[in-house]
Amino acid sequence: MSELEDLLRQKAEIEARILEVRAGEVDRLKFDLAAIAYQLRELNALPKTLVAAFTDKAGTFNVYRTMGVKRPQ
Repeated sequence: MSELEDLLRQKAEIEARILEVRAGEVDRLKFDLAAIAYQLRELNALPKTLVAAFTDKAGTFNVYRTMGVKRPQ
């Protein structure tokens, strides 16, 4: 295997790992945002625009459903 082929393989592996880590970080941040939104709503401190954004088609406030995040067990 030439040095160029080896470097390109390493580059592809690194880029794939970056995408995996990034996806995990995005999921964690979405979960944190959902938890904070529920806490703010309980305190009546969530802005109306965010309440509307996190309300689903049935008229239910559900951050987890609207953001596509799984609810903690």
